[in-house]
Amino acid sequence: MEETYKLEKEYTVKPELFSKAYKEYQKKFVMKKSYIFMALFLILAADFVYAAVKAPENRLVYLLIVVCIAFAFREWHNPRFVRRRLTETVRDLGEPVYSIGVAESFIDISTVKEPEYESEVADISENAEKEEKEEIDLTDIPDELDPLPEKTRIELDENYQSLEYDDFFLLMQGKQTFYILPKEGFTEPEMEIIRNTGK
Repeated sequence: MEETYKLEKEYTVKPELFSKAYKEYQKKFVMKKSYIFMALFLILAADFVYAAVKAPENRLVYLLIVVCIAFAFREWHNPRFVRRRLTETVRDLGEPVYSIGVAESFIDISTVKEPEYESEVADISENAEKEEKEEIDLTDIPDELDPLPEKTRIELDENYQSLEYDDFFLLMQGKQTFYILPKEGFTEPEMEIIRNTGK
């Protein structure tokens, strides 16, 4: 028999909150590795600078210095670039409405409403009313208006962890998959249910 939810709630994730939450995710799982590689490339660059001072006629050393600095810059730049691009993508989506259902041994997360799709259907219907003489086939609505994706189930097992910040929770399944749950709109007892997941 399927477990019943202890908490069921709808919410949205604003692009600014997404950017902030993704930055925290990167700090925990991405930036440490980037900083280590950045330090290694800068140490190599410094070593090649020393070699260039000792043997200024060796032109290969100058090329290696530039390469090491470029790789160090890439390690610094890439996480920021990825965060900016993902935030832009989230902004372009509008503000879909999500739903969370918390049970004893799992959490279900699903999309319940896509804002831009609703506006497209409204625009098509409005045009149909204005142009009554022309036949508009509403079955020609783009494929983008497919049904919403299936709900995602997060098992509350040893791979699950919940990280709490001032404005949001990060619900994580391993290190690769995470979900952002804003605190805005949640009561203290509801947030307490989230805090106790996986315990």
